[in-house]
Amino acid sequence: MTTPQFTKDQLRVQTDVLRQRVAQLEAVDAQRQRAQAALQVSETRYRRLFETAQDGILILDGNTGRITDVNPFLMKLLGYSHAELLGQQLWEIGPFRDAAAARAAFKELQTTGYIRYEDLPLEASDGRHLHVEFVSNVYWVDQQRVIQCNIRDISARKRAEAALSQAMIDLQARNEDLDAFAHTVAHDLKNPIHVIVSYADLLLQGFELPDAERQQCLKAIEQSGYKASAIIDELLLLAVLHKSEVATAPLDMAPIVTDSLSRLDDHINAARAEIVWPDTAVWPMALGYGPWLEEVWVNYLSNALKYGSLPGAAPRIELGATVQPDGQVRYWVRNHGPGLTLEEQAQLFMPFTRLDQIRLTGHGLGLSIGRRIVEKLGGQVGLISEPGEGSTFYFDLPAAR
Repeated sequence: MTTPQFTKDQLRVQTDVLRQRVAQLEAVDAQRQRAQAALQVSETRYRRLFETAQDGILILDGNTGRITDVNPFLMKLLGYSHAELLGQQLWEIGPFRDAAAARAAFKELQTTGYIRYEDLPLEASDGRHLHVEFVSNVYWVDQQRVIQCNIRDISARKRAEAALSQAMIDLQARNEDLDAFAHTVAHDLKNPIHVIVSYADLLLQGFELPDAERQQCLKAIEQSGYKASAIIDELLLLAVLHKSEVATAPLDMAPIVTDSLSRLDDHINAARAEIVWPDTAVWPMALGYGPWLEEVWVNYLSNALKYGSLPGAAPRIELGATVQPDGQVRYWVRNHGPGLTLEEQAQLFMPFTRLDQIRLTGHGLGLSIGRRIVEKLGGQVGLISEPGEGSTFYFDLPAAR
């Protein structure tokens, strides 16, 4: 076998070709090294962002839904370690307890490539309930489908929204109280004061009045004074309800009812009313605040005395208490008056609503204040009535354990 012979010119050409090829390979290698360095910088930046992000980031396998990575913020938020989360499917971990919903969301994500929840409830490992904004999308890495879930904790915002909503409710209630105060001063309080001034002026004129008429004037002044005083007492109680926080305690309701009836002795005797109530031993205990609840009893009893009988008949008023299935104790006052229609019932417990606009000689704040008191103590008020069957006014309070 003979070795081919090259001329110097041919060798020179081959050498130049090899040099060019080496230069090209070196350029390609340099470009590759720069690309690798740039990729490493990019990966370092991404990892730094991933590790320091103040939102939770969850990386899933796009085909199986298994967790391939999770950032420290989310681990701290949910209270799980990296090892506890890695390899788990989304619906297998504690925060996403609704497996059916999580699987359905995963299928939707695989189909649409994007999913978003404005307010997704989650549960941390220690039982804390969280509200998060959940945004997830699909992308491709090295021909592999990857799902990235961005999870933002909005629990503080939800608490702020709830606080704002409650503040608006409180503000509306305060505005209603101001309306009640203005209405009562302008209308209900004006009437008894007008009576007092008119009769006092008549007496001061020095007219010769028979003793019977003079006594009638003095009696009217006295009654109007009591009425004005009662209205002022209710206004003062209404004003203090929103400002006062009282500690509830187990109450023996029997002495509170006794004191309420004592305050109404004159009215009970004048109406020749029959009061029927159980032995003190059978009153169930509830949580409340005695002085406020006495006002509720007085109001319920006063209404029963005024409207709890048919024309010409003496009122028969029954009092009682029953434990409800929900654990509340219901205290009630039942009368045997004409009863109320559904339309009339819907208007009760609101400021200025009167049980009988024709017969009422007082004012319309009592039931409204009673409702505010009971709600302040964690209970609720209500009414059971049918026309011709009388009415039962009640209030429910938490039972004493």
